[in-house]
Amino acid sequence: PLTLTIGEAKLLIDAVRRRLERPHTLDSLAEQARMSRRSFTRHFKALTGTTVQSWLLAERLALSQRLLERTDQSVERVAEMAGFGSVVSLRHHFRQRFGVSPTAWRRSFAAP
Repeated sequence: PLTLTIGEAKLLIDAVRRRLERPHTLDSLAEQARMSRRSFTRHFKALTGTTVQSWLLAERLALSQRLLERTDQSVERVAEMAGFGSVVSLRHHFRQRFGVSPTAWRRSFAAP
């Protein structure tokens, strides 16, 4: 049976991190790992401690935070760059996770 080694998982995770703006699904990642959806899900969770969807959301939110803090890209562009698909989705997940809007987050990091 195919197994996802730690090294292979790291390579896949790094590749996804470099391309967060692209759509990624459990099926597309399982295919890249050359594993069945079920096996990939099990191995991914064993290696990361979380599900693919939860991991992707956390990575996209972390990228959004960095972009809001360090660039002057519009919130719409940040949503696009982080792979949220829409600014509405970014705002929803951002507020749910951090309790503030992306704009308020950016303001809190702005130089006085």
